[in-house]
Amino acid sequence: MRRYLFHTALAGLALCAMAGAAGAQYDIVVRAMGLERLDGARIELGYSDPRSEAGFEILGASVVRDGKATLEADLHEVMQVEIRLPDAGPAGGLRVRAIVEPGARHELTWDADRSALVFTGGPYEELISMALAEPGEAATESLKVIYRDFEDPVARLMALQVAWLDGEDAEQMMIMAELESLLGESRIFDLLRGLAEQRAASLAQAVMGVTAVNLAGEEVRVADVLAENRYTLLEFWASWCAPCFAEIPYLQAAYERFGDEGFEILAFNLDDEPEDWREVSADRYAIPWLNVTDGLAFESPVAKMFRINAIPASFLLASDGATIARDLRGESLEIRLGELLAGTASGD
Repeated sequence: MRRYLFHTALAGLALCAMAGAAGAQYDIVVRAMGLERLDGARIELGYSDPRSEAGFEILGASVVRDGKATLEADLHEVMQVEIRLPDAGPAGGLRVRAIVEPGARHELTWDADRSALVFTGGPYEELISMALAEPGEAATESLKVIYRDFEDPVARLMALQVAWLDGEDAEQMMIMAELESLLGESRIFDLLRGLAEQRAASLAQAVMGVTAVNLAGEEVRVADVLAENRYTLLEFWASWCAPCFAEIPYLQAAYERFGDEGFEILAFNLDDEPEDWREVSADRYAIPWLNVTDGLAFESPVAKMFRINAIPASFLLASDGATIARDLRGESLEIRLGELLAGTASGD
């Protein structure tokens, strides 16, 4: 999507600070109409929060009467929320994501053709909806354009929040820190950190169940590798990946220095053909650390678990599966291990 379309969507939008910096006390009001088929259903406005008992923080609620309902919330900042009717429609209820803005006009209607809720709001909703309307990966790239490059920090935060729901990455974490320094306190930053912590805990637990096979056909359990070492580098690679081979000297340096101090490397191969893995391992990848695969390449549950779409990619894991660092390239791996294992390696 071309950037001028984004700026057209933001035409006339005032660049403002978050969290009512000017002291304004605005309520969010969403008017629902045309919901006759949902009469009597409870309707809620809120957001998913893994730290709350129910997993959903309700900001406002009402009941549909004569096809109408009014949702009100004390929310003095722009935020992506979810409007849901938990007891209506299919299992799990009906729901729609929405960006609400103090002072904007918000409407919720029913689309009979799609049997779905439709939300319309202010310019931030229009901007993000335009990005999400792009097909496939283009939608993700459009969100990146916004949270990386836009001048309006609120627009950047909205795009970041939407992208975050699919799983944050290291770049997004850095952008969040930048936006927090620009915008100040906001419940959104607290929420995003909570979601990141939840995902990190889930990943640490899930990785414990991973198994693969080594070149001898023996099963290797990641849980066992982690338990036997203080830190394990999970390194994703493939036979066709030149940058993967460029990292080997740095991996060797770190392994030679810290291999006897509780550090291990688990090289996880993503070749489409296991024979390619075997051949290149014999010819070019004669390394002393663990070398495994599950034979499923990028369709591997392990690759998907770690959201691998490009290699090399690596994750430094603690013995409990927690991710300590990502993509420590070049000498940065040895430097980070030196910090973590200070005083334990010979010569330190």
